[in-house]
This record gives sequence, structure tokens and C-alpha cells, in this order.
Amino acid sequence: MYFLSNQKKYGQKKYGVWNLKYCCSCIAIFILCLSFLSGCSFLHSPNNFRAKDFDEYKIKRVAVFPFYNRSNTMNAGEIVTKAFIGKLYDSGKFEIEFPGNVKKFIIGERIIIRKGIGADHIKLIGKRLNVDAVIIGCVKKYESEGKKKNARIPVISVDVRMIHTNSCSILWIGQNYSRGDDYETIFGIGRIRSLSALSRKLVNELIDTIPITDQEVN
Repeated sequence: MYFLSNQKKYGQKKYGVWNLKYCCSCIAIFILCLSFLSGCSFLHSPNNFRAKDFDEYKIKRVAVFPFYNRSNTMNAGEIVTKAFIGKLYDSGKFEIEFPGNVKKFIIGERIIIRKGIGADHIKLIGKRLNVDAVIIGCVKKYESEGKKKNARIPVISVDVRMIHTNSCSILWIGQNYSRGDDYETIFGIGRIRSLSALSRKLVNELIDTIPITDQEVN
């Protein structure tokens, strides 16, 4: 009786309930803020250009040339090319010529990727492999930055374009520069820590900017 009456006298029981409500409110606000921030990483979108008459070309089948590697990382061009082809296939936007046939064409025509691909070769591959457009790209940067090994941030920069094989008109251009911490919200949540994971994310963002036409392959 003394203990209960003492609690009422000094308001300790009332204070305990108020304190519990205050703590619950703080937790609820924190969870709401966390949920909001998880969707707000202030990401940039890839720079892109599309021809105004893109739809008129009715692009159905494309050939992807190996991306030229201008970065300091060996095989970066091959890695990004494979990621791009895989994501483009998954998107279902176009039929994709078998990479082995594209490589065979490059070897047969003695094309040197670093010197560029001329209009004659673009038209020729269109006729020989029956593709409506070719996709060429360049990996400008593919590396991890930072002095501490366990805190290094992957950084990738890629330029890609689609060219009509008959007219050699540029139909679409995509440029993307991404860092692993571009996707970070708070407490390191969302940060991409590997180059391979970032390359898949980067090319997926690029492919999302390629227009869809009535010739889309489902």
C-alpha cells in the first residue's frame, strides 16, 4: 500500500507511461525517416539522346560490337559488353545477334575496334547478318577509388550508341557515369561495393533509356 501510494504521490507511474509513449513515438519517427531515405539516394540519370523519328526505323534485330576499353583495367571492355548483352536480352526489347557471329565478322573484315567502325562495315554487317542496327560502346573508366582496401568505391563510365545499318543514322546515345556510393542512403545501405555489380546496374540504367517500338520482342 505504501509503495502504490508513494507512486501516486510523486507521479512516478504517470511519468513511466509518458516515457514509454515518447520512446514509441521516437522509434516510429525513426522508422518512417529510414523508409523515406531508403528511396531517396539522389541518383543521377544517364545522359541520353534518341532520334525524333526512332519509331519509324522499326528496329527489331541488333548486333552488339565489343566495347572498346579506354580504362586502365584489363578486360573491362569484355566485362561490360557481356553485362550489356545480358541485360539487353533480359529486357526483351530486341532480338540480339549471336556474339560469336559478330566476332567472326570482325575478324573476317579485319576490323580494329580502337580505330572505330566505318559506315561501309556498318552497312555490310546489316546485310550479312540481317540486323537493323548495331550497338557500339566505349568503357572510359572502370576502377575502384580509395586508399583503404576495405572501403574502396567502384567507379565506371561508359558511352554507348545505336546506329541504323542501312542509313548509318545515329538512333540513340547513352552516357552513364556511376559510383558505388551513388546508391547509398544512410549507414551505408544500398552502396554497391564491387565493379561487376556496378557494371550490371550501370548498363541496366542505360538500356532503360533505349526507346521501345511496336517491333518490341516479347
